[in-house]
Formats: sequence, structure tokens, C-alpha cells
Amino acid sequence: MLDAMTRTGFTVVEVLVALVVFAIGALGFAAEIAVLTRLLAQGRRAAAVTQAAATRLERLQANGCRSRADGGETLKVNSVPIAEIAWSWTDPGDSTYGLTLRTAPFIVPGTTRVPGDTFDAVLWCRR
Repeated sequence: MLDAMTRTGFTVVEVLVALVVFAIGALGFAAEIAVLTRLLAQGRRAAAVTQAAATRLERLQANGCRSRADGGETLKVNSVPIAEIAWSWTDPGDSTYGLTLRTAPFIVPGTTRVPGDTFDAVLWCRR
């Protein structure tokens, strides 16, 4: 018969406790990866929207206030709509024209808008 001091190995209880600790750690790691993936996608979308808005603003500014037509477009990435870009001109009556460019995330039914995703840019032109 083996003495209690000479036994080697793990008991079933020790193995089960180790498995539970490992499972909790693995679930926490998987949840963190999911959050990071979602944040990365939001960052990529925000960068694409910002770039498209900057490009549209440059095009409107390049016209030098000659063609002041309000408009809008849907920004798509891989044929998936991600934002609406709209622009409108105002005439405050002081020999300038104001251009307001607004972007807003495309709202998919059943989802919520991320706060802070809408911004305005204003460009003033002399008549």
C-alpha cells in the first residue's frame, strides 16, 4: 500500500477546478475579442465616412459656390450602405453662402445609432 506522501498526480476535484478556471478565462478572452472586433469595425466605418465627407466637401468647395444645388448620397462599402451624406446651401443675406455637409450612419432596422456619429461641416463662400 502506498503511503500518502508518495502519491503523485492530481485528484479528480483538482482537475475539475482547473478546468472551470480555464473555461472562465477562455470565455473572458472570447468576449474581449468580440468587443475588440466590433470596435475595429466601427473605426473602419468612421474612417470611410470621414474620408467620403472630406472628398465631397473638397468637390463642393472646388466649384467655388458656382453650382449651389442641395444633394445627398449613400456611402457604400462593398455594396453595403454605411452612411448618408447630405449637403445644403443657405443664403444668410450678407453676400456669403453657407454650405452645411452632414453625415449620418445608415440605420439598419433593429439596430441603434452610435452616439456622436453625426457631424456638420460649414463652408462659407463669397458671392
